[in-house]
Amino acid sequence: MGSRTAETTGPAECFRSADNYPSLVAQHEGVKNFVDATCSSAVTADIFSTRAGSEGPIEAQLESLTKDTDLVTISIGGNDIGFPDIARCFQEARAAGEESDCASRFNRDEMTNSVNEMLFSVYNSVQQRSPEAHIMVTGYMPLITDEGQCEDAAFISEDDRGWAVGLTNEINGRIKGVSSEMQIPFIIPENAEEHTVCTPPEQRWTDLTGAETGAYPMHPTARGQAAMAEAITAEL
Repeated sequence: MGSRTAETTGPAECFRSADNYPSLVAQHEGVKNFVDATCSSAVTADIFSTRAGSEGPIEAQLESLTKDTDLVTISIGGNDIGFPDIARCFQEARAAGEESDCASRFNRDEMTNSVNEMLFSVYNSVQQRSPEAHIMVTGYMPLITDEGQCEDAAFISEDDRGWAVGLTNEINGRIKGVSSEMQIPFIIPENAEEHTVCTPPEQRWTDLTGAETGAYPMHPTARGQAAMAEAITAEL
């Protein structure tokens, strides 16, 4: 996903924005051919299996790779541990005009206990499918901080802020740990924690509602997508 105003391609459910970071990386002079297999709400199972869509089957993302593919970027894991459910909990609190109480609804250990195995399976399958490819995996940029004032996240309780930041740090740590073990670069823009919803709209790389940035709720902004693309092309 990118901004809500950007042109989208692919199956309707996937919301592949023309300004998402893969599309921006594709503009790099070293990229000659580009396939965008991203899809909203994708989990690791969608890497391997066909997904049902309103317009017909959505092909397994792994099918976009060939033995000649020489660059692959991967963002996966967050939806597996329940990011959409957490986002829904926050959105419900905001809509109700109440302070959130989301941490109590989720068991963090249950959410993350199988992440490493899933990530290893995905990265290993990509390596087998495209053995000559330069693979890079991306982390998740934080939505909020657990310290200081944060007017646009005032409906999120102090406990939930700390819990959400800790969960984001944990999934990033697990992604980085597995990718490092497999000698795959882990990419996240420097100082991402300085560009959360707690900063002015023009400085945000992520946003809770997207109302002031044109981003999809609980997703990177256009500036965030550009920052991720810049971090990836710097690695190239």
